[in-house]
Amino acid sequence: MRKLTLLCFGLILPVIQSPHPAGAQTSPSRSRKPAANVQSGTITAVDVDEATVTIKTKAGPNVTYRLTEKTQMWRGKKPAEAHSFTPGDGVVVRFRKSSVGPATLYDLADTASWAWVDRLRHETTSVLVKSIDEDSLAVTESGSEFTYRVTDKTQWSKAGKPAVPSDFKAGDKAYVVPRLLPGGSTMATAVSDAAKEAMKLKERARFTVSGTIRVMNADKRTLSLRSSTGDDRQLSLTEDCVIRLSGKDVPIASLRPGQSVTLHLTRDETGEQVVKQVTIKKSLSRKPAPKFPPKPPQASRPQ
Repeated sequence: MRKLTLLCFGLILPVIQSPHPAGAQTSPSRSRKPAANVQSGTITAVDVDEATVTIKTKAGPNVTYRLTEKTQMWRGKKPAEAHSFTPGDGVVVRFRKSSVGPATLYDLADTASWAWVDRLRHETTSVLVKSIDEDSLAVTESGSEFTYRVTDKTQWSKAGKPAVPSDFKAGDKAYVVPRLLPGGSTMATAVSDAAKEAMKLKERARFTVSGTIRVMNADKRTLSLRSSTGDDRQLSLTEDCVIRLSGKDVPIASLRPGQSVTLHLTRDETGEQVVKQVTIKKSLSRKPAPKFPPKPPQASRPQ
């Protein structure tokens, strides 16, 4: 009886321990590992005259950083000045090492502001347009203001069609795909009125794209691709485009509609994206179940 009780408990225990109902799915964590040049700690001193700030890091030692005219400072999710930070404040800094003195700061922010700014710099975010000029897009998000840099490489779309900055007005909702620039500012790689379209534009900014071939024209060296974001793209293959399958080079005739592929892109002399390499993904076919010979009939025992 005791063995039976333990066996039943063992069968029930996995169900009790499971924190999710059957069939439920959990989303993976989106938290990013801090970059090597990002440090958190507590301010111990701010010297406005010397343009330095000293921080006691979580690892223990005090570190002094140098402020510059390009240092971006945030407090309460708003641009701030050095004098607004005081000893005891918990902060996050992003710095650049120097061989001739203290490391210089790209950013100095209180912890809440840093989490907000870091998200805007790395994640596609829904915002409200405040204003747009020749080289900037000012927005509001979570009640605070942020400015993205825009260039002639920024892609715009509205209602599923290519757009221009003037198609967006103050108060319009938009989704911005960011890119953190080396100097510390944040560029708007793409701006759209729909999240799905923003993802398509984000994908178009990359030089690797995966999807399924819909149409293949080997003679004209062109293909039509339905990408993983649902974007339909018409692309040309370079004359020296390499086609790879199972680690080997294969002829262009190996490309056929329905294949899952990864395309590696470059730009031609006109600036258009073209395909320099195609990797054909092997189809995952199920192996047939093994066949076993039938068991011989068992002789009946005499009664």
